[in-house]
Amino acid sequence: MTALLTTALPATAEAPPVSFQRYYEEAGPDYAAWSPGFNMHFGFFRHGLNPLARESMLEEMNLQVLDRLRLDPQSRASRIPTRVPARVLDMGCGLGATLRSFARRLPSAELHGITLVPWQLEQGRLLNQACPAADRIALTLGDYEHTPHPSGSFDAVYALESSCYACGPAKSAFLREAHRLLRPGGRIVIADGFLASRKLHGPQKNIYRTLCECWVIDTFAAVAPFRRELERLGFHDIVLERIQSRVTPSVLHIPWVTLKFLLTSVAFGPRKMTRARWNNVLAPILLPFVSYPLGPVAYFIVSATRT
Repeated sequence: MTALLTTALPATAEAPPVSFQRYYEEAGPDYAAWSPGFNMHFGFFRHGLNPLARESMLEEMNLQVLDRLRLDPQSRASRIPTRVPARVLDMGCGLGATLRSFARRLPSAELHGITLVPWQLEQGRLLNQACPAADRIALTLGDYEHTPHPSGSFDAVYALESSCYACGPAKSAFLREAHRLLRPGGRIVIADGFLASRKLHGPQKNIYRTLCECWVIDTFAAVAPFRRELERLGFHDIVLERIQSRVTPSVLHIPWVTLKFLLTSVAFGPRKMTRARWNNVLAPILLPFVSYPLGPVAYFIVSATRT
């Protein structure tokens, strides 16, 4: 999600920075407070949805990503199986919630996900067992910048609030691997926070750096370098959609979810506030101070086609 709840303790010699794996092993279970189905991302609001119904907005974000993948319509019709099932890869799948959502709408597709976190892999496989399409969902442990999959083996790849964990403002290694994995004509979709400009002024620089440390990311992708890297790799039909207003209704759920979590799970519950959990409370609090309209961070859906 870019993560859900968030807050960081001061760095000390006795408290080294939280690693990516440790962050999700300790704070990962807390995402159930955001989404019982572990949709670990923000939602997409459209006309007809209830802005108070968070899970429906989270599911709508899954559908918006799926629509932009432009998969063969036949793969969505349960009575008309495709001759060659579409193969889809979630690059940074978390617990596989988006793949399970896709499975309900792509009855013949082969769905794959990769995560760097053993806890996510184990829990995701357990959740998949309750899914009727469990035999078509395969989760693996690994680095999405260096996957074991053969070149040209997927019709579509996507990253839903996971591309931010790749290195650098252009996310070059991540995009290079996505390009390698896609067959010619295959589609990539990224939904995430981006730096719409590189202008961070005064205190915003420190706030942004603390935010990145809380979420254990190097930096958000920067729009201009990211687009140039897509073009350099040979992607075309590149579309960058700024959807800040679409995600804002779900963002507004953060204060209530955070307060409820702290009261029911921590103050009067069994969980202790580890540093990773504090990080997962502070980041959403900091995010508005560097996000549009106050700062350069904005939410985008980026899509493109491999040449």
